[in-house]
Amino acid sequence: MLRTGHCKPGSWGSFWAILALVGLVTHAAQRADVGGEAAGTSINHSQMLLHRLQELLRQGNASDVVLRVQATGTDEVRVFHGHRLLLGLHSELFRELLSNQSEVVLQEPRDCAAVFDKFVRYLYCGELTVLLPQAIPLHRLAIKYGVASLQRGVADYMRAHLAGGAGPAVGWYHYAVSTGDEALRESCLQFLAWNLSAVAGSTEWGAVSPELLAQLLQRSDLVLQDELELFHALEAWLGRARPSPDGRPRLVVTPASSGGDAAGVSFQKTVLVGARQQGRLLVRHTYSFHQSSEEVGDFLAHADLQRRNSEYLVENALHLHLIVKPVYHTLIRTPK
Repeated sequence: MLRTGHCKPGSWGSFWAILALVGLVTHAAQRADVGGEAAGTSINHSQMLLHRLQELLRQGNASDVVLRVQATGTDEVRVFHGHRLLLGLHSELFRELLSNQSEVVLQEPRDCAAVFDKFVRYLYCGELTVLLPQAIPLHRLAIKYGVASLQRGVADYMRAHLAGGAGPAVGWYHYAVSTGDEALRESCLQFLAWNLSAVAGSTEWGAVSPELLAQLLQRSDLVLQDELELFHALEAWLGRARPSPDGRPRLVVTPASSGGDAAGVSFQKTVLVGARQQGRLLVRHTYSFHQSSEEVGDFLAHADLQRRNSEYLVENALHLHLIVKPVYHTLIRTPK
């Protein structure tokens, strides 16, 4: 675990001694001729080298830079003591940031700040353990700091978990679009098309954007039971994507012009609401308006308009009939 908190950087002598140790171990790991044999014998101490780097990271020995990582919108700050040379080996951005200063403050989203220790560990050891919720923040960090190998590794992890059905395909699709990762975007799109029945019945379906829905509907490889299932899926998507603010319709009558009623004339508006009964369209409710602008507070308060077979829906639409009646008023009064 990377050590956090305040720590006085070690001496340059200790730092160069560690680098010398790294160099010796690396040299020992190379293929060499032993005893004049025709074929070289491999001496591999890479695990020992990895262990040394882990200890260097954990203890912070000979650290010469401090990274202060602040989660955006919070006062939470994580402090990492690191080594300029090792941080800059993978990241051009770190080389620039640390070229003339020994302490930097990095502003990161909360999810990225939470996995920053894993990110730094990768820079030291070339390995990390990823969980599904950590994939996007680690990928973001890899893009921001220009660590191409980690970016490819996390993208491969995401595609592999899509194939296994474990990854959140909708969320990862939208993320791939935002970052321009075409390979990941296509992998997510293919998974969604081939597993549309399962996705449409999951909580992810409500998070599908109009753009993604359009992409899916253009494909010829959608895997569904039948077209009726697709119809029900679209109906459910529309209900989640465009719900009424309070779950019921509203009826507001406003004047045709901003001037309101003409002088001496007002208009009484009556709205008739039709409903189906025994195959006939009959008037079911009547609403009257006497003001120039007025809203009905209880308009169809008890009607179920979410069902396709609702008696108020005729060819999937409400049928309203508006009657406007002028009411004339006397403007000149004669004295008695």
